Amino acid sequence: MVNLYRRGRIAEKKVVNYLKRKGFTNIRRSKGSRGPADIYARKGVTKYYVQVKYGKARASKKEIRRLRNLARKRGGVAVVIHRDKRGKHKWKFYGRW
Repeated sequence: MVNLYRRGRIAEKKVVNYLKRKGFTNIRRSKGSRGPADIYARKGVTKYYVQVKYGKARASKKEIRRLRNLARKRGGVAVVIHRDKRGKHKWKFYGRW
């Protein structure tokens, strides 16, 4: 039996390391990933609220709506980063306010 929660948690850690290499600062992971954003990060003055998806998982419309509302309320950018099994990262932006 595959533990999908564990795979997702590992993918989040790898995305955090990826963001550090890309020059992001003040990177925080949410505890338990129950909120709309898995990761909060800054680059310059821009705030990023990131939802991480791994493998075949996709962000639902409800998850995207919650992420966009959070980013809009806090003046940041909503991003879904999809990490595939080969370690590639695909970014999808959902608004900047």
